[in-house]
Amino acid sequence: MKKLFLILTIGIFAGFLSSCATIMRENNQSVPIKANVDKVNIKLFDKNGQTVFDGQTPTTVNLKTSLSGYFNPQKYTVTASKDGYETQTAVIDWHVSGWYYIGNFVLGGIIGYLIIDPLTGDMYFLDEEINLNMTPIKK
Repeated sequence: MKKLFLILTIGIFAGFLSSCATIMRENNQSVPIKANVDKVNIKLFDKNGQTVFDGQTPTTVNLKTSLSGYFNPQKYTVTASKDGYETQTAVIDWHVSGWYYIGNFVLGGIIGYLIIDPLTGDMYFLDEEINLNMTPIKK
């Protein structure tokens, strides 16, 4: 009986020290970028305006979901251009993972909810895919 009590106590204590989003997610995510025409030139900028990718579609980019810091999600802007088409802009936005809310409510406790997941940034995820709709320039 003492062993069972000890195992349960350790399990509950460990649950309060963990954080579910950090366990279930990483601070990196692959995001496919496609367009309705081939070989569109794209540039990706982070929320600080720094270029993080320069290439062509179709491609998949590996992006950070957050910057270092407390509650600091990342957001990206995609600029797409091709001769004969209007320049397009799209946003790769962040969202909060369900693991952050549900997992920390069930297992992670206040430490995971307010400290660990916000510091690691693993509580965030980005848009799953970007599809650019290039429009021909009318003459």
